[in-house]
Amino acid sequence: MKNPYVNALKIAVNPSGYLIEKMMNKNVESFNEDSNSSTIQQLRESALREEIKSTVLQNQAKVEQELAIARRIDSAEEVDIEEYYDVSGSGSVGVKGTAEAVSLGVSGEGRKVTKRIIKFRGYVVTQTQTDD
Repeated sequence: MKNPYVNALKIAVNPSGYLIEKMMNKNVESFNEDSNSSTIQQLRESALREEIKSTVLQNQAKVEQELAIARRIDSAEEVDIEEYYDVSGSGSVGVKGTAEAVSLGVSGEGRKVTKRIIKFRGYVVTQTQTDD
């Protein structure tokens, strides 16, 4: 059994990640139990179902992350945001012939670089107005 303080720390540091981890662990346990008594088709359907759930949870976590960043931007005194995106690719096809043989070659290369740095400084304290 895990230490409850470790779980509390995980929840405090990354609540979305903690929930995804718990859901994935539960799914793995369920899949292991089902795999002994299910047909291949049932297992495929179950795996597809879990893959769809996982995708939904990942998208939900991304939205939660963006909302958390937006809330922090609203409360920060100063914000520096640096974003770099580079998506590139290349490919080639070649044919080589000799008296003994003909060879055909295909190659491809893809690269995706994403770097995002967000720095927050200070907090803006908002005061509520009171009626005098």
